[in-house]
Amino acid sequence: MPQAVGSGKQQRDAAVMRSLCSGTFSAKRNGPKVGGATGTETCYIPGVSKPKQPRTKVKKKGFVIGRASFGKISAVEGIRLTPAMKKRAADAQRRGLSAEEYRQAIMRSYRKA
Repeated sequence: MPQAVGSGKQQRDAAVMRSLCSGTFSAKRNGPKVGGATGTETCYIPGVSKPKQPRTKVKKKGFVIGRASFGKISAVEGIRLTPAMKKRAADAQRRGLSAEEYRQAIMRSYRKA
């Protein structure tokens, strides 16, 4: 018989699992037993949880609203665009600025000299 590798606790745990699995079988979980199946291939032991799978990052789903819709939502909250803000937004759209370039333009306009 090969020598068991691992700590005493690991060996005891493995022995307990072998003894529990040898006679325990769940047809619901493993499918019906057929032919000369011994029942030691797979077992279900109540109270023993499955190993946890590492969680993958879930992308947050969102949506984009247009300028007009955003203006309506902001109006409800009491926020209104000034004519200078509207001009700056229209100018950025006309020039085809990226989001980062548009943020830089906004920061430049509010930067103290």
